[in-house]
Amino acid sequence: MTKKIRILFAIGSLGGGGAERVLLDQLARLNREKFTPLLYLVSHTGSLLSELPEDVPVFAFDTRHPAPLWNWPGRIHRRLVADMATVIQEQQIDLVFDHTFHMTLIAGPATAATKTRRISLVVSDPDIDLKSNEKRFFSFKRRLLKKAYQTADIVVAVSEGVRAATIDYYDCRPALVQTIYNPINIERIDGYCNQGELQLDPEKFHVVSCGRLHFQKGFSYLIEAAEKLIYEKSLTHLQFHILGEGPFREELERQIQQKRLNDYVFLVGFQSNPFQYYREAQLFCLPSLCEGFGLVLAEAMVCRIPVLAADCPSGPAEILANGEYGRLVPPGDFNALVDQIDDAISHYESWLSILPAARERVEEMSGYDSAMQRLEKLFESVVEN
Repeated sequence: MTKKIRILFAIGSLGGGGAERVLLDQLARLNREKFTPLLYLVSHTGSLLSELPEDVPVFAFDTRHPAPLWNWPGRIHRRLVADMATVIQEQQIDLVFDHTFHMTLIAGPATAATKTRRISLVVSDPDIDLKSNEKRFFSFKRRLLKKAYQTADIVVAVSEGVRAATIDYYDCRPALVQTIYNPINIERIDGYCNQGELQLDPEKFHVVSCGRLHFQKGFSYLIEAAEKLIYEKSLTHLQFHILGEGPFREELERQIQQKRLNDYVFLVGFQSNPFQYYREAQLFCLPSLCEGFGLVLAEAMVCRIPVLAADCPSGPAEILANGEYGRLVPPGDFNALVDQIDDAISHYESWLSILPAARERVEEMSGYDSAMQRLEKLFESVVEN
């Protein structure tokens, strides 16, 4: 019997973001006849913990090591690297698959110390992502990441735009970086889309958006557009539902209050089943300033809802084939959002006409079986070489 390949998946926590959702689906779908999956977390927290497959053992840094009484720059990072290296050795890991640059910072030196194969996943444009999330020791972390990506066995990018940005930003060899689109679990989405008793007001035109409440997601521009649509164009039958949680919530709440939009814009928080909103709303909007892939956009297309997205540096234009399967507007342009939402209301039948083709686009581009087959072949080739 051929020995199964032991893969340590690694991510910070299991919060409700797209990267975490994709990782969970990968763990669930991985072929158990060939692979044994294990999971490394920095923090054993997150709304998706309950969805972790029961046969996946978890090694969480915060449950293995108490917080130190004293801390200084680099101490936690060194402890994380040492802890992951210990897990790799004790669990006889053949391959580490780290998700997000935060985990690459840990997995890079840990796999170097243990001489373990590694695949690193890049989920968004590194120039934007690193600058917006890492304020302290930025230059040092960029140097560490450059070395980590350059020494990986393979770097996987979630879109062609992210691949090009990764090659440029970290000076990687083009052959080192491959594109594998985020896999979409269409069967799961279809099941959830038909569940739930949500009943949005049928007399309203509902616009839904979904993502972490962060400046990068551009929700403030959607709120600006809502103000103009409601108070200048008198489209008072509009309602906006923003799904998700994050550090920008208070800022968005203030903006909604200041613009007198409490009866029109709702921050509904994290939803374990966002697809019931897609089922009942009339339009999905992704106003992001930055996306790696745009998982929620592809999921909305599976749910057969018309989509409108900002043409940010990577992701949406690839998914929508430059506007063939949904509308694109310049990022940060709330007036363009106003025009397209107004057009959706006025010419809704035209927006509905492309829905079958939009779903087929996602099935062909990110169908789960084909995406997982590519990943599994990649896992095998890296370990065997």
